[in-house]
Amino acid sequence: MKKPKIIVVVDTETSGPLRTFRGLVPYHNLLEIGAVEVVLGTIPTICRTFYVMLKPLTEYYDSESMEYTSGKTLKYYSENGEEPKEAIEKFVEFLLDIKSVTKKKVLLASDNPEFDVGWIRLYLELYGYDAGEILHHNPMSIKDLARGLMRDLRANLYNLPTKFRVPALHSHNALDDALRNAEIFVKLLQELSYSQ
Repeated sequence: MKKPKIIVVVDTETSGPLRTFRGLVPYHNLLEIGAVEVVLGTIPTICRTFYVMLKPLTEYYDSESMEYTSGKTLKYYSENGEEPKEAIEKFVEFLLDIKSVTKKKVLLASDNPEFDVGWIRLYLELYGYDAGEILHHNPMSIKDLARGLMRDLRANLYNLPTKFRVPALHSHNALDDALRNAEIFVKLLQELSYSQ
């Protein structure tokens, strides 16, 4: 039986851009993870989703970043988030379930993989998981896929042609944004298969 091909579109929200600073790891905090399973096939299909909100590990935050992104405070995440160890355990279960189906490391995709996947890898490692055993070493950039298809190095997920747009706005909730990006990703994949 042919194993399904799956890509997981992810998005994160953090308390700032710095994973490490002045010897502190982490310096800022991973606060939300949203993930959307996209099963590839004749018609790429959005399937399962995952979402978790994490309590901060440190008191450090960039107020401008937080105001611009989630609009929530560090106190909000402290009061409403899950313990990071438990949150990461749940996320790893989600990833390992996909890995058990595909028999391959999980390929993550994001609008900004250096940022999103960087935070995910850091937190996996912080809690004793070998990210290299779970995740494919080379995450996919949805923005770069769009740029290639549009033949426009200035293209991004906010200025795509109408046929690739989706009604959902960028809300800075990690699951909402992962779903939005997954819907755009599916449209880009369909365009890619039509152009072959």
